[in-house]
Amino acid sequence: MALIGDVVESRTHRERQALHDAFAAAIARANAEVPVDDPAVITVGDEFQGVYPTLGAALRASFVVRAELYPKADVRFGLGRGEVTTLDPVRGIHDGPAYWAAREAITTAEDRAQRAQTRTSRTAYVAPDEPEATVAAVRAALDCLDFMVGSMSTTSREILGGLMHGLAQHDVADRVGISPSAVSQRVRRDGIGVALEAMATLGGLP
Repeated sequence: MALIGDVVESRTHRERQALHDAFAAAIARANAEVPVDDPAVITVGDEFQGVYPTLGAALRASFVVRAELYPKADVRFGLGRGEVTTLDPVRGIHDGPAYWAAREAITTAEDRAQRAQTRTSRTAYVAPDEPEATVAAVRAALDCLDFMVGSMSTTSREILGGLMHGLAQHDVADRVGISPSAVSQRVRRDGIGVALEAMATLGGLP
């Protein structure tokens, strides 16, 4: 499973070096936390690519990277299923059907984000050899998750990120500067709990 990610509107960011450093740290965390066939690496500019044993693992990596970078920046992702060819084992540069599919997927995510009705789209999935209904179901789930996350306030996104990494609600409360009861209310009210369950389910996909 190939994953390609790139930072949204990175060229206009006011602190490019700080953004790049944060991007590298986010990828390093994903590599440490998620099973990987070939660790994710930054390739050109603010883009990275990696190879994962399952769709679920690739999605978990995308969740980690996106949560780690927010609110500094947002990231779009393309996931592609298929064979992987290694072009440069030293630098971790790959090619092959999985990467062609991932490239198509990330272009799709970018195009969908330009439309008003799908402006929260950040993740797309392409798998030419899978049943069309299966791919459509995964895409629908990703669209819903992207909408939930993209519609959250900055505070709710930070709470989601903390809970994703296993922090207790009182620790998350200390980190974002609100009370534990306020965290609990946001988990129920703002869809954070639903998003966490969706991430857990998607992260288990083969």
